[in-house]
Amino acid sequence: MSGEPLPEVLCPLCRVPADRQSLGCPSCREDLSVLFRLRYAARIDYNRALDALAAGDGGLAHGLLHRAVEAEPGLEPARELLESLSVSGPAGVSGADRDGDTPPD
Repeated sequence: MSGEPLPEVLCPLCRVPADRQSLGCPSCREDLSVLFRLRYAARIDYNRALDALAAGDGGLAHGLLHRAVEAEPGLEPARELLESLSVSGPAGVSGADRDGDTPPD
């Protein structure tokens, strides 16, 4: 996954790539934050799953990881963590077994 660029978000009004810093269109200034949320939903769910595991909620983490893998099948860290949870059970993955925050591009 490290060689893959992040998916681009295009403005639906003028088809210009959105600015990742402002979450808006640099051309027409349209707010595109909702489109960013949809485009990166799998990565957001992955991060929430990590938070759930850190809080001891393996069931929530399992559900979030399922949703992340369905939304972005190539999100390897989410897939690997989901497999690990499936083998060891939701309580079987400790913080030391996880990579960390959002997977690299």
